[in-house]
Amino acid sequence: MINLVNQNNILRQIKDIQVQAARLINRKSNLQEIEEFSNYSAEIKSFLLKNIEDKFILGHIHQIPDLSLDETNSNSRIFDVLAFSFDFGLGIYSRDKRKAEKALKKINDIQGKYASIEFMLKNYFE
Repeated sequence: MINLVNQNNILRQIKDIQVQAARLINRKSNLQEIEEFSNYSAEIKSFLLKNIEDKFILGHIHQIPDLSLDETNSNSRIFDVLAFSFDFGLGIYSRDKRKAEKALKKINDIQGKYASIEFMLKNYFE
């Protein structure tokens, strides 16, 4: 079982990642900030998987999507080629902007998953 200090730290980190997700979405952040968020989310998810024993909550933790920036662009290769042939600079900007927009949609889902897990963990720890 997790001690009280670790319980508070876990809940604080889960709240923090939700706040960061909201900030990224509201600011329409760039790929570097999104990648940092992705790494932080992966760390929290990994920690939760190692330290939570409740199977129901673990099922929800497993549902937190991984945010791979390479995956967010897999369906738009044709548009990238057209944009690249039109203007190299514009093509890179458009590709990065589309990647960020797709990632931000996924971040919204991640934020919701963490909100649900936070609620479950508050009850779990009581």
